[in-house]
Amino acid sequence: CSRLLSLALACSRLPLAQSMKLLIVVDGVRHEVVAAGSYTVAELLQRMGSTCLSGSVDGVLSLGNLILPADGTTLSDANVADRDRLILTTIASPTALGKALAALGSASATLERFEAAVAAGDAPHEEELTRLFELVDAAPLDGLSEAQRGECRRRRKAIVARLEALSARAAAMPTTCQ
Repeated sequence: CSRLLSLALACSRLPLAQSMKLLIVVDGVRHEVVAAGSYTVAELLQRMGSTCLSGSVDGVLSLGNLILPADGTTLSDANVADRDRLILTTIASPTALGKALAALGSASATLERFEAAVAAGDAPHEEELTRLFELVDAAPLDGLSEAQRGECRRRRKAIVARLEALSARAAAMPTTCQ
């Protein structure tokens, strides 16, 4: 990736009025991106991951102090305008938010492994699930703005809901102990 990378994210088929030029800063590296206002945050991150960043992108996109919602809201609906400067904080970012995202991402990856084990008929030990609950609870939130804390809480609630469902499925599985 060059310092300034222009991505034509399917904008060749869009009228100029429907596209916007954005400057997205990722760990100090600026990326110039042309995107449609109809893109969601998730679509924009997915296309950036496949085009100029290595692999999938797990992070938080912000416009000033405002965290852009990753719930399907379009860029236009999130009040992103042409020539706006967005900041992408990823799990690799050496910031407080990056550290919190890394902790929650690690917990999510562990949960995915446990989910696969339960699907294969091998329930994790109750103590392992308890440790995972504790890991999610211990995600570092010091030094975060209220909007950043809100985003971390949203992610944490989603992980806890999945973990509770997994715990119930694991408890209902027959044990193989004699």
